[in-house]
Amino acid sequence: MKIYIWVIIITNFLIPSITGKTHVQQNETNMLYNTWFLDTYKIESMEFPPNKREKGDYILFNEDMTYTSTSEGEEEEGTFILNTSGAYVLMVDEKGDKVKAYIISISKDSLILKYDISEISDVEVHYNSSI
Repeated sequence: MKIYIWVIIITNFLIPSITGKTHVQQNETNMLYNTWFLDTYKIESMEFPPNKREKGDYILFNEDMTYTSTSEGEEEEGTFILNTSGAYVLMVDEKGDKVKAYIISISKDSLILKYDISEISDVEVHYNSSI
């Protein structure tokens, strides 16, 4: 009888909570597959617009785990790895250079990243899904 009660507890409470987390992570992953346009930089509570050379900068994350980006007019392509448990994207360009970006927040319309680059480690980079 005790075993039967544990089976009911596991099937009714634990399994749905595990599959629920997987579903949420999958939705966040699907949201990443988008074109993200640079919007603002945020340092502490102050926001700063991108400079003129950064106008139109973007990152396009594709479902085949490739990306295309433009930074100050320079286009770059590569592959990326999405680590949902560590909440970061690791981008590897055509030359093999790697950049890790922590996902601070993601929604259908907004992506906020913090790049693992010492010079800008305290800067939040805000992207929008439309210009």
